[in-house]
Amino acid sequence: MFAEAENNPLEQNRPLRPPLPRWLEDYRFLDDQDKRTDAFDSVRYRRLGEDAWLQLGGEARYSGYAVKNPFYGKTSVADDTYMQQRLQVHGDLHLFDDLLRVFGQLENTRSWGQDIQSPRDEGRNDIHQLFIESNSKLGSGTLGARLGRQEMAYGAPTLVSYAESPNIRQAFDGLRVSFNQPGSYRIDGFYTRLIRYDGDNFDDSSDNKRKLYGLYGTMQLSALTGLDLYAMALEQKDRKLLGTVGDDDRYTLGARAFGASNGFDWSWDLIHQQGQFGRQDIEAWGVLGETGYTFANPWKLRVALHMDATSGDKDSRDGTAGTFDPMFPRNGIYGEANLTTPANLIAVGPIVSFVPHPRLRIEPGIFRLWRESTEDAVYTPGMQPVQGTANASGKEIGTAYRFNVRWIPTANLTLDLDYEFLDAGQVIREVDGKDSSFVSLRTSFRF
Repeated sequence: MFAEAENNPLEQNRPLRPPLPRWLEDYRFLDDQDKRTDAFDSVRYRRLGEDAWLQLGGEARYSGYAVKNPFYGKTSVADDTYMQQRLQVHGDLHLFDDLLRVFGQLENTRSWGQDIQSPRDEGRNDIHQLFIESNSKLGSGTLGARLGRQEMAYGAPTLVSYAESPNIRQAFDGLRVSFNQPGSYRIDGFYTRLIRYDGDNFDDSSDNKRKLYGLYGTMQLSALTGLDLYAMALEQKDRKLLGTVGDDDRYTLGARAFGASNGFDWSWDLIHQQGQFGRQDIEAWGVLGETGYTFANPWKLRVALHMDATSGDKDSRDGTAGTFDPMFPRNGIYGEANLTTPANLIAVGPIVSFVPHPRLRIEPGIFRLWRESTEDAVYTPGMQPVQGTANASGKEIGTAYRFNVRWIPTANLTLDLDYEFLDAGQVIREVDGKDSSFVSLRTSFRF
């Protein structure tokens, strides 16, 4: 599970930038004193013996938000302006030449002035990650096992991600076992419970009513192309969705093709879901992906087309639940305003990115949004239906305009400015919804 030290990009730029997780970092190259060129190098890496070392680090993230008409104006709050804090420290101990590893990460998350709060906005002091891991050679590959609270991300990531934008990143409690054959394939098996996030000190706990388990395999087809195959199960007891309460046992089968060639890059997922929700059979589907082209110029101009199409329910009385559940997606592809998630959705639009300066990246995007089924609701992240939309007519949700600027003024500091405006369409206006706008500034200092 741990990257080899050779050809380590951290030699040029460290630490890893958000949203990459800190447990990916490997600082063994700092055994060479000549490579200790950063002021934090003596803190982030300590050799404890011939076969043991300790890595330390932390993050301070402060964010400001201004939201007009949150959730399409369907709440009593017209404007929500607030600030958030995320403080993290971590320790990463490796013993017996990485045969045994212990990783722990503490965090403090606060939110001030926020009128509409979710469980992942504020948790005060908590253990964000704490796992023990073993790594051993098996033939020419590596067998790893990780037990405890941990972040996970697979693929684009379309279905399982750590989701950087919320103040509290997504994590899971459980076991993950992997086998990695370098240059050929990797397969992960995992059995986890979701975390129930509570708002007091050290009170986050495993949610025994929600389980996620499955297999995820990645095959390298060539030097620049690959194929992922996966099977996952998400079991949720007493789930509430559009007035129905029941156990949701959902099984997801999918394939992802990805790669790059001659300036083009692509990543496409084809997904089928089946199972049981209460007394209904689950039959849902999704096609999600993006194809882009990067021009050979100093600004690294990239133009891409993104498209997501996911099924909605056709008839609430036919005994079939047809709404696709994206589970734990990244979501921010349409903007950071928490207005859209890939459930009963068709989203199509261009994304453009360019780098006018090595430390500055700009990325605007426009998305047209429709319902796949007019008999189902519009959904926001967390599979929360927008009030009244299940009974509305028409397909058009609206048009989302989003804009991101990332500036990296120093090796440790990252600033993200995000803006989104959603021009509400027929479905939203029919239920007395409104246009919505969102702006945020996130500053992250990592060491």
